Amino acid sequence: MQPAKTLDTHSLQDRIRARLEQDILGGALSPGMAIDEKALALSFNTSRTPVREALLLLSARGLVDIVPRTGIYVRQLRANELVAMMEALGELEGVLARLAALRIGPALRDELLRALAGTAAQAQADDAEAYQQANAALHDVIYRASGNPFIVEQAQTVRLRISAYRGRMFEKPGRLAASQREHERVVEWILKGHADNAAEAMRDHISVGGKVFADLVLNNKFG
Repeated sequence: MQPAKTLDTHSLQDRIRARLEQDILGGALSPGMAIDEKALALSFNTSRTPVREALLLLSARGLVDIVPRTGIYVRQLRANELVAMMEALGELEGVLARLAALRIGPALRDELLRALAGTAAQAQADDAEAYQQANAALHDVIYRASGNPFIVEQAQTVRLRISAYRGRMFEKPGRLAASQREHERVVEWILKGHADNAAEAMRDHISVGGKVFADLVLNNKFG
């Protein structure tokens, strides 16, 4: 058994990492922003050791850049990296939708329909910020219905890495309504148990979003 002090250190490191991930996901830490290691240590009432360990983990996941003798920054992705990640996300989520169509149970079927109603309400209200949250909730139901935590982890990692950029997609006129129609097709095929159609619909959904995303990137509408 490990000493209690070691376990406490690991627990603190995980809390710091989770806090930074949430700040990146929520936009409190934007791409290129410096991370103050000393301030983090003070906010968690700890030494810099667990902070550094958490930052090293985030660096390994591609979320932060540690520049010797310069500082620590939220990773700023290049346009080609962003587009490549959207392509990867489409393939990963296509697999998850396919598995969800094969494995979804009664409880998650009901939850999926409620999540779809949630995105519909926010699309109707034309509320991009609320739609983004409802969109994440709907995809989370599909993730859980897939029954494959390994692929889910890969998809979540990609989503986290591009989260600071993706929210702008929903600001394009007409995108919320289009995204909702795409969701309806994905959910329809999942509930009917048509695995290949569900996968194709999800890939199309992410692909269309990726085209919007690429347009924003190429037109320098980030930052």
